[in-house]
Amino acid sequence: MDPAQLAQLETFCHALYNAKSEVERAQAHQTLLPLVQNPQCMPQLQFVLAHTSNPHALIFSATGLMKLITTHWTSVSDQQKEEMRNFLFDYLAKNGPDLYRSAPSGVSPVVRLLCRVIKLAWLEGPQFQNVTERVGQFLQSSPLHWVLGLEIYTDLTTDMQPSIGPSMSRFRRTALSFRDTALPPIFTIGMQTLQQVATGQITIGDKTEERRLMKQVLRLCCNCLSFDFMGTIPDETSDEQSTVMVPHSWNMLRDEGIPKLFFDLFSRSCTAQWPECAQLCLQCLVLLAALRRSFFQKEEDRTKLLASMMQGTTGVLAAKMGLQDTQCYHELCRLLGKINATHQLNELCASEQFQVWIEQVYSFSMDSLRHWEVMPNSKHYLLGFWAAMVSPVILLQDKAPKALEAYIQQITLAYIESRLFMAEASADPNNTADWDDPLQDEVLRAEQLDVLSNLGRCRYQETAQEILKHFEEVSRLGQAGQMNQAVFEKKMTWLVYMMGALVGGHASAKASRADTDAAPTHVVNGELAGRIFRLVTVTDGQAVPSEGLELAYLYFLEQFRKVYIGEHAKQVVQQQVSERLATVLGLEDENAVLGLLINKIGNNLQQRFSLESVVKKTLALFHELAAGINIVHTSDRSPHLIVSGRLLLKNDMVKYILGNHASPQFGFLTHGLSYGKYRTMYYHTLGKLLFMDIRENKDAFEKFMEPQGHILNTLWQQSCQNPALLRQESCKGPLIGLCRDLRGIGLACASCEPYQMLFDWLVDNPKNPAASRVTLFSRALDVWWDDPEVTTPLLKFMSEFVYNKAQRISFDQSSPNGILLFREASTILITYGTRILQRTQFKDLYVEKYKGIGVSLDMFSHALHGNYTNFGVFELYSDSSLSKSMALALQMCLAIPLQELNAYLKALKPYYYFLELATRGHMSKVMELEPLMLTTLLQSIEEGLLSFETGVSMQCCAAVDNVISYFHIQAHNKSQNRTTPEQERVRRFLTEAPQCLQKILHLMFQLVMTGEFSSTWSISRPLLGLVLLHEQYFMQLKEQLVMSQIEERRAKLRGYFDDLMSGVENNLSTKNKDHFTRNLYNFAQVVRTLS
Repeated sequence: MDPAQLAQLETFCHALYNAKSEVERAQAHQTLLPLVQNPQCMPQLQFVLAHTSNPHALIFSATGLMKLITTHWTSVSDQQKEEMRNFLFDYLAKNGPDLYRSAPSGVSPVVRLLCRVIKLAWLEGPQFQNVTERVGQFLQSSPLHWVLGLEIYTDLTTDMQPSIGPSMSRFRRTALSFRDTALPPIFTIGMQTLQQVATGQITIGDKTEERRLMKQVLRLCCNCLSFDFMGTIPDETSDEQSTVMVPHSWNMLRDEGIPKLFFDLFSRSCTAQWPECAQLCLQCLVLLAALRRSFFQKEEDRTKLLASMMQGTTGVLAAKMGLQDTQCYHELCRLLGKINATHQLNELCASEQFQVWIEQVYSFSMDSLRHWEVMPNSKHYLLGFWAAMVSPVILLQDKAPKALEAYIQQITLAYIESRLFMAEASADPNNTADWDDPLQDEVLRAEQLDVLSNLGRCRYQETAQEILKHFEEVSRLGQAGQMNQAVFEKKMTWLVYMMGALVGGHASAKASRADTDAAPTHVVNGELAGRIFRLVTVTDGQAVPSEGLELAYLYFLEQFRKVYIGEHAKQVVQQQVSERLATVLGLEDENAVLGLLINKIGNNLQQRFSLESVVKKTLALFHELAAGINIVHTSDRSPHLIVSGRLLLKNDMVKYILGNHASPQFGFLTHGLSYGKYRTMYYHTLGKLLFMDIRENKDAFEKFMEPQGHILNTLWQQSCQNPALLRQESCKGPLIGLCRDLRGIGLACASCEPYQMLFDWLVDNPKNPAASRVTLFSRALDVWWDDPEVTTPLLKFMSEFVYNKAQRISFDQSSPNGILLFREASTILITYGTRILQRTQFKDLYVEKYKGIGVSLDMFSHALHGNYTNFGVFELYSDSSLSKSMALALQMCLAIPLQELNAYLKALKPYYYFLELATRGHMSKVMELEPLMLTTLLQSIEEGLLSFETGVSMQCCAAVDNVISYFHIQAHNKSQNRTTPEQERVRRFLTEAPQCLQKILHLMFQLVMTGEFSSTWSISRPLLGLVLLHEQYFMQLKEQLVMSQIEERRAKLRGYFDDLMSGVENNLSTKNKDHFTRNLYNFAQVVRTLS
């Protein structure tokens, strides 16, 4: 590249990052893109990097090289790797300081590129692992070289962290090797530098350079301490690393002066007004507080660390040092939470500092709650701090410090008041404060209520009385019209949620010690519940509901259910409880208590159906009540099984719902097509209750199904006159509703008896199946096939109807019902599949095509796997149902391009399930496909082997195993003199498309050798067949893999391959497969030690 070309490229780079117009940017993008896509362009990019002084060209060439080497690392020669690494070290040593001054943004991309080269080459030999020697030269030069060396270490410790994705297993091994070799000296350098800065041994005249050095070394120490030492790849959505698993050899961390060092640096950073350095100091302290307990050989070392932490935080809190910076405030809250989480209360109390420390933390917490609008999410750590103390305080009783209980009580009350202030602020339409309202954010709300339910267990009665006072006051002001309606609703919503949290705190916890001298817990809960139920009665009479308040009621009822569906039985047994919950509520017995919940559910379904979130949560609560089973331990410690569904069946409201389930009163049923999924949930719950009640009473089932029967008969009679009549708009709603309802009933059929009743109800004329009501669905599909609003619920119902879960489909030996059921599924598939494959225009591919194909393949897979059909009968009696539907299902699979199969994998998982079943039992039908089509299916299976969905990758292994086993059977089936058509098809495929299975063989070996496949057993079964089928190719592949290794490893790998095939015979017997599986497991273990 000559100077003119370099200048032109610099111009394009400038345009790419600083274009004056979109046209100019697009032109630059088009010109530069090929450079970062073609691995042949690496030398040009390296030339640009070496010779340009333009920061934009520097950033472009460094990021382009990083992308290319990451994607095409295997095609880079060892010499190129070595040269690139040395070039980058030399380049940074020569130009780094000048770049910091002239173009600081250009430094980081070059450093990141160097770190990526080091990471990718790390396992390829010791010559790539001498990073501390090379960077050590930077640390002995100028201050800017020093900063640069620390930046290399910082970026390297970040890049070395293993993450989920391609080559995950290899990078995990890299990280663990780096942890054992380079990370300890890097951390030592970081800590020594910090100590030298703190003691004044390092003095830098320029404050900007000193700040840069301090920030860099603190970030390095923070990276080292937060390294994934165990290679567990933790969830990135959480900022909390529960325990820091530093190696035992990091002795310097046992020094009690280490926390003081970070607190001193924090103080210094606050004084110098370097907030980012102060934040990093606190982050390092959070990690130190989380050091694993077993790291300390002596308990006294750990005690000293705790004392230093307490002393340091006490000083920070007393002086309010740096707390005006929001990030420092957040990190301090985290630090307090972490100190508490990693130490037991008796350990904290044993410290001399405890009394002063806890007073400071209490004062800080109260002050924070008064200013609830400042950093509200950071308060979660403070609240968690106090909530975690509740159980030990209750457990230790009189041994716990006296003040603690009062502190927790005051914190709880302050928190309750802060939520009411928040409610007032959020009700103000002019409020522009930048905080998330927990009433609008379910996750945030659940976290806060969880903490409150814990806090409330300490001095429960006093807290409950306090919240009742607030409740009474808000009620009085609201009813007197002295409070704005929006404020009233928000405050009430918070109060109902908080009362629910208090009640729910007793679901799994022992009662607080205050119970001994105050009213029993259930009496207090009864008072809370009584207020809520009275409020519910008032608001249910209002025409315009408040969505927030309705959701709060449902939360309260769910918490109430958790405690009192079990408590119901407990109280029946414990006669010594003088005042029952029912008495407190002014009700005669516990059934009436349950009735309050059911009445609210019934009322919501009748009147609150305009609020979708309320309908959803109401039905979820109803389902929990119907399906819940509690094991309750009574006072004599004997377990009692409580099936809450049976309790529901005694309730008048439930009896009324079961008797009038399709009544227009339940407005959500007719609210709109979008509510369809709620009909399914509703009938699933009612079905559970019905079958629990009627057992095998067919008449009772018929009576329950009358409303659906009426719709079914009407639609069926119309279809008998003329199927086209079903296409009327007036039929659409009832048809969709019928499919949703029947699917719900089908989901509730958990055993043979209920399923048989549903089957007989639909197949009402088994002697003449064509005249049975079940044929309505194929007729309806015939006219509505192009409308996904109809096809999706219809196909989902049929998929459930033919699904033999828990072996519920069990027909008599002489019954033809299994064949009838399969034929109906086959008709549905052919009716829908034929049409959808002919359609070419779609507005929404997912909704209109792939969702339907996914559900229909799911239905057909259920029918194939149901084990209620003898498939041999079809061919014997020349019935084409199986062959037609199988051919069509395969065509549907072929109609999905590979790219879209990956894009819509969630909906198209049945694709792989179907292929596994088709290759398992119907391989002769699969082989009727042309070789090109079979190749397409095998390519999708090859892609599926790489899927992160474990179920998909396992099904792909099984499918390959099925195909290979079939090929072997045909190849060795030489009992007849003539060649069968099946053998001819196999021969033709292997002749025309041998590379297809060879690619799968290659991929499987890659997956085994990199350790990226989760089950050696699953992959070993098809792998043996592939090796035996393509012996010649296997030998070539083995040679290729051996030659790709460096010279000294080749003999080892060749030996491993020999061991792999040792004792393996040329057959696919189970014994031979098991022997190969053992060999492959050993092979996988030893081959990974090579890289």
